Amino acid sequence: MPVHVAVGVIQDAQGRVLLTRRAVSAHQGGLWEFPGGKVERGEDLARALRREIQEELGIVVNTHQPLIQITHSYPDKTVRLDVHSIQDYSGTPIGLEGQPLEWVFPEQLSQYAMPAADRPICTAIRLPQHYLITGPDPRKPDQFLLRLKTSLVRGIRLVQLRAPGLNPIEYAALAAEARALCRQYEAKLLLNCPVQLARELGADGVHLNSHHLAELSERPLTDDKWVAASCHNLSEVRKAMAINADFCQLSPVLATRSHPGASPLGWDSFAQIVASASIPVYALGGMDRGHVREALERGGQGVAAITSLWAEEEPAGQR
Repeated sequence: MPVHVAVGVIQDAQGRVLLTRRAVSAHQGGLWEFPGGKVERGEDLARALRREIQEELGIVVNTHQPLIQITHSYPDKTVRLDVHSIQDYSGTPIGLEGQPLEWVFPEQLSQYAMPAADRPICTAIRLPQHYLITGPDPRKPDQFLLRLKTSLVRGIRLVQLRAPGLNPIEYAALAAEARALCRQYEAKLLLNCPVQLARELGADGVHLNSHHLAELSERPLTDDKWVAASCHNLSEVRKAMAINADFCQLSPVLATRSHPGASPLGWDSFAQIVASASIPVYALGGMDRGHVREALERGGQGVAAITSLWAEEEPAGQR
């Protein structure tokens, strides 16, 4: 049976994440990790999280929310990590068990030696709760880019440029302008196009449709780029994991007007599939901002959407 572990992600006012270092004599000894510990028999997750954090760091957890669930098998044991983002706490963290502490910016987490099970947590920390898939009218670049800017002004920080009606030359031109715009707002742009074109265009990463995903046998980009995938079932999610994708979107969770003939998964099936995933998963299909809490409670990273996240109005000051 997997060892059930409650894990807390704690961030300070600067956005830095708290890491602790395991004792050399412990399992995975000497590596850096996120604080937490075993859930005792008969103990619920929330109680275990609060108890472990207080015992290790001397702080009181006031509020927290789900971030990601991970099941990982080491040669000698299997662990199931229930990871929560601690939103508010009282006190100042100190190493009550003599463990060293380090505050680290999310972009620097890759520089720390960590257990393999903790790596997907690093990815989840860096990802937002909303993943925008660009909407219609890519053949009207000015209008398209204005709506993209409005979405960025409203807080979108992860964008998938999907424009299947454009030829490669048109797509490349639009991608260049979208990339420049995203960088103004420190947002990441993933290109939904063939991998080779994404490499040539120098984007922040690539989003693989199910056809491109099926063709691959390994990760198509280096680790400093994002790799995401569209999935519709557990088999495709496992394929995304097999090529070491960073995250995926799973659809359709709910019924949509754009695909009226598609049979939705529903939240229960979404949760079952996510429970078998070791990468962050966005819920797609019938999603809006109001579904974020449901997605989190079901183990997802958040929601991916076109209509509900794709702005229709001009940014403030542009009218």
